Amino acid sequence: MEKHERIGNEIIANIGKLTNVGSVARCYTRLRIRIKDDAKVELDKLNEIEGVVKAFASEGKVQIVMPGYLDKVFEYINAEFTGGSHTSEAGSAVHSDEVVDKNRKSFTLKRLLNGVLDAISNSLTPVIGGLAMAGLFLALLNLLTVSHVVAQGSQTYRLLYLMGNSLFYFLPFLVAYGASRYFKTNTILSLMLAGIMMQPDFVKMVGAGSAIHLFGIPVAAVDYSTSLIPILVTVWVQSLLEKMVDRPWMNKLGLLKMFPVFLVMAPLTLLVTGPIGQGVASVIANGSLWIYDQAPVVGITLLSLLIGFFIITGSHWVFFPVAIANLKQLGYDPFLWVAFAVWNFAELGMALAILVKGKKRSVKTFSATAAFSIAASGITEPAVYGLMLKMKKPIIPSIIASGVGGLFFGLCQVKVFSLVTVSILSLPQFINPAGGNNFVLAVVGLLLTTVVSFVLNWFWGIDESMFDEDEIEAAAEV
Repeated sequence: MEKHERIGNEIIANIGKLTNVGSVARCYTRLRIRIKDDAKVELDKLNEIEGVVKAFASEGKVQIVMPGYLDKVFEYINAEFTGGSHTSEAGSAVHSDEVVDKNRKSFTLKRLLNGVLDAISNSLTPVIGGLAMAGLFLALLNLLTVSHVVAQGSQTYRLLYLMGNSLFYFLPFLVAYGASRYFKTNTILSLMLAGIMMQPDFVKMVGAGSAIHLFGIPVAAVDYSTSLIPILVTVWVQSLLEKMVDRPWMNKLGLLKMFPVFLVMAPLTLLVTGPIGQGVASVIANGSLWIYDQAPVVGITLLSLLIGFFIITGSHWVFFPVAIANLKQLGYDPFLWVAFAVWNFAELGMALAILVKGKKRSVKTFSATAAFSIAASGITEPAVYGLMLKMKKPIIPSIIASGVGGLFFGLCQVKVFSLVTVSILSLPQFINPAGGNNFVLAVVGLLLTTVVSFVLNWFWGIDESMFDEDEIEAAAEV
């Protein structure tokens, strides 16, 4: 038995076996498992499994941070769960065994918010890699533009821009795919509904600016390109309709079983679900911009102080649709992505401080790995779970450093011009294609954040006594 299979079997055994699983998903560094009965999960044993940096559970979900073995372990568990082939494709899966979900409780606002967060994160999970590549491509294009290698407005610029922007422009298709897996809908039908939103003739009608009607009913003239929430709402409603028509006699229709759903959802997409989703997205985006306009310095500083909490709990996904909306509406994000940036570099400073001052060889090795992960790819989980939360002392210094960085960014009005996980390699995302000193200010602010974090953690944030030598040695191998 290979190592990833052994690890996968240990995880399965300690979450109440496959019959206790509702869905399986993953992101860059985390295995996300929806659980039917929390009582069957043994967190202590999960945290003892080789390669697991941190495992935690809440509201019927188990998240396991294991960057080293995640790819193969996810493939194995996903295949065991679905009874299918071993595939590395990220997304949700459904197990056929019917087990009572003891985590289902009466409706509460908290459960609603958790449901929305789950829908967003799971729908975006299959797209994460593409978003990172597209964002980095656009950041590099900004670098070529300000260095006068490519003239803004030239055909070369326009072609390069459409190459990098294509994923963002057609985001409804990609979200439709992820959402269909999460809501367990017919994927082709979900993609067809996204196609209605993005159909070139409809886009032209919207661009013309004249009134649009369907059987005399007004249709909202909405540009759905780069949108996320409208198709998310649409696929959710689609899932409700599919459950209504999921009857044995409907199977007699064969390939046309889903036609009644399409017959209802096609007009509903343009008349109801799409406009409602766009309205929700606009309210959220405009609300964040209102906060920024009213008190930009206070708003960014406060978010920078709190962003670590959202990342630790995995709830930071809720900000992604807002950042995309800001980028589409303004051409930049002045608020949300800035907080991610300073937090990443606060964690980098912490990891570097532990690397330099640490005494245990294994602690130094692991902190070097964590620092490299942030610097090269913007992935903070090894530093957050393997160092900060383990030692506990680095928590306050890291939060303070993040707040200092947010304060600097707010005072200098630093903006982000493309969305990609913030690392040293992705710094070109701060380059303003129109020119200016935004990039320089961003570099200064991130250096300040790193230095403040390094100094504070050097004096107050290092406690190697929290680590068992064998424990950290195993983690360092990951």
